[in-house]
Amino acid sequence: MTAWHGRRYYPISQYFKSRFGEKVGKISVSVAETCPNRQSPKMDACIFCDEYGSAAYPFERENSLLEQIRSNRKHVQRRLRAKKFLTYFQAYTNTLGRISALEERFQTALSEPDIVGIVVGTRPDCLPERIFPLFQETAINSYLMVELGVQSFFDDQLEFMRRGHNAESSVKAVRRLNELTEADIGIHLIFGLANESDERLIATAQQINQLPINNVKLHNLHVVKHTPLANLYQKGEFTPVELEEYARRVILFLRHLSPKVAVQRLAAVANRWDELIAPQWTREKMQPLLFIEEKMAQAGVFQGDLHSS
Repeated sequence: MTAWHGRRYYPISQYFKSRFGEKVGKISVSVAETCPNRQSPKMDACIFCDEYGSAAYPFERENSLLEQIRSNRKHVQRRLRAKKFLTYFQAYTNTLGRISALEERFQTALSEPDIVGIVVGTRPDCLPERIFPLFQETAINSYLMVELGVQSFFDDQLEFMRRGHNAESSVKAVRRLNELTEADIGIHLIFGLANESDERLIATAQQINQLPINNVKLHNLHVVKHTPLANLYQKGEFTPVELEEYARRVILFLRHLSPKVAVQRLAAVANRWDELIAPQWTREKMQPLLFIEEKMAQAGVFQGDLHSS
């Protein structure tokens, strides 16, 4: 475990440092305008998603891509003291529109100084065949990570979240990306869902271990204003887990996760505090991370210590 420099899990920062030779920061931009759920009159938005589509800087959406990159790079550079950056196409579904438009956005981002690659967020069910040549070209000429909003490998939980895709589509998407491109593959998972047993958490880790997934990003299901989940919360039909229980679930998952899979994030952070309803610990950026790491240290456990290869 010394390769993690004293950490109890494999942080994505160390993966990036080993790949690029130095610290790399992610610059979030918001250019996609919608997602399949919002685009279709027959579908509802995911229960946790607000009008901004999980954008880190929603009020900059009216700015051009270059303006967003240059503005947000200043924040990232000041916070991380990084000299190299990845442009993160974050909000909504970035592979839903014209591929030519996405290609232009990639080229624009990569033309900026010190941008060494692209991270693109999308859904497992929004990977048309025509997207793979662009992904492969980008992966070969610079760096590409595709982040898939998997959220769960269990269909009943996906139905509860109103995701509009099933678990099988997630598995197929990961395998297809691996077969046709050299992109790194990351997935988002949400913990704190209904029917979330220890057995399911372990099975999720084991599923990831069997797939060509490079990294995971963990979120706790939290309630923000103007979402369907907020309505369920008001009716008493959903209660978010407290930090103690969330930490227990994350640690159980990590212990069964392969130590070769990097971890982007251990918990969600509410981007807009004024819209957060519950739980209040989601306001904190560092507290959940430090709490989980302290719990792991107290128990003497590590990522992958229960993983059997």
